[in-house]
Amino acid sequence: MANPPVRLKVLLREKHWQTHQTFCVEYDKAAKSIDPALVGSWPSRAQFHRWLSGDLKGLPYPHHCRVLEKMLPGWTADQLFEPCPPTESNQPQSNPDEPMAPDVAELLTTLEHHIDAPDTGEISWGATSRAIPAAKARLSGTASGHAQDLGRRLLQLQRDRRLNDADITELAGLSGHVVELAKTIDIEIAEDGAARLEYRFDMLNLGDKPQARVSREVWFEHTTGPLVIKPIPDIDRRIAIQRIHDTTNLAKFAFQISPPLKPGEWARVGYVCEAGKFDLNHYWRESMPRYCRRYEIHVRQRGVDLAGCTATEEHPDGSENSATDSLVWDIDGKDAVMTLTRDHLRPNQAVTLRWEPIREPA
Repeated sequence: MANPPVRLKVLLREKHWQTHQTFCVEYDKAAKSIDPALVGSWPSRAQFHRWLSGDLKGLPYPHHCRVLEKMLPGWTADQLFEPCPPTESNQPQSNPDEPMAPDVAELLTTLEHHIDAPDTGEISWGATSRAIPAAKARLSGTASGHAQDLGRRLLQLQRDRRLNDADITELAGLSGHVVELAKTIDIEIAEDGAARLEYRFDMLNLGDKPQARVSREVWFEHTTGPLVIKPIPDIDRRIAIQRIHDTTNLAKFAFQISPPLKPGEWARVGYVCEAGKFDLNHYWRESMPRYCRRYEIHVRQRGVDLAGCTATEEHPDGSENSATDSLVWDIDGKDAVMTLTRDHLRPNQAVTLRWEPIREPA
C-alpha cells in the first residue's frame, strides 16, 4: 500500500497551489508580511519536489517554516510535513462557540483530578487519566468552573493546532503547570565565531493564575562583549527584558509578558541574544525548566565543514541516551547546518548538541 501524502501536498492541492510557479507567488505574498527580506527565498524546484514527496528528513530551514505557517494558518510546520491519511479532514471539525460535547467527560475528570491533587514530583508524558477510574468520569458534570474553563480552552487549542485526542489528554494531565508546546532555537554563527541566538516559545498556561513573568538564563564559554538580549518583534505578546544578574559570559534575566497569559491561554513569545562566541568548543546544552512538548534547535555555522556531529538527551536521574536518531546535518554551500528535534521533554532533562567544525583553508 502506498504511503499517504504529506499534509502540505494535500493542502496545496486543495488551494490549487501545487505547481512550483504558483507556490512561489503565494510564498512571496506570505513572506512579505513577515519580513520583506524573505521575498524570493522560496525553495528551488528540486527542494519543492522533496517537500511534497515526503523525502525530506526533518523540517526545512526556519524561515521556510515561518512562511509556510503564514501561508497555511492554523498548521504548524511539524504538522505540514506529517503524513495525511486520506480519511483525515483538513478542516476544523466543530464550531468553537458550541458547548462541550458529552465525550469530554474524561478530559474534565483529568483536569479536576490534577487541580485537586497537583503532582509535585515528576510526571511522565502520557501518564494522565488512564490512572483514574473510568467511573469517576460520570462526575464531570460537577467539575469546577476552573476545570470547565481549562477544558474549553484545551478543546479550542486542539482545533487551532490540529492536535489529536491523545495530545490533549496528555496536556490535561499537566494542569497546574506552564507548558512549552514548542521551543525553537536558531543559532547563526559567523566565520569568526560570533553568534546570534533566536528563541521562540509557544507557551501554554495550565495553571490557575495569569503568567506574566518567565525567568531564563543564557551562558557562553566566550563572548565578544556584554551579552545583548532583546525581544523579537513579530510575536503574539509584547515582552520586556528584565536583567537580574550579569557576568562576563552569563546573563540571568526574566521576560515579562503583556498582557499576561490567562489560565488556559497560549501565545508565542521570544527573544534574541547576541555577543556570544563559539571558539574552541562547539556545543549547545539546553536544560529544560518546564515540560516541553516539542524542542528544535537549528544551527548554521558559516564557512566550515563538519568532521562529526552528535546529540545526547540527559534525564533527571543523571542517565543519558543518544539523540542522534533525530539529528540531521548537511553542508549548504560553504556553511554547516544542523537540526535536532526532541519530543516530550520533562523538567530537569537536558539536550546537548556537539559538532566538530573543519575550517576551509584561507
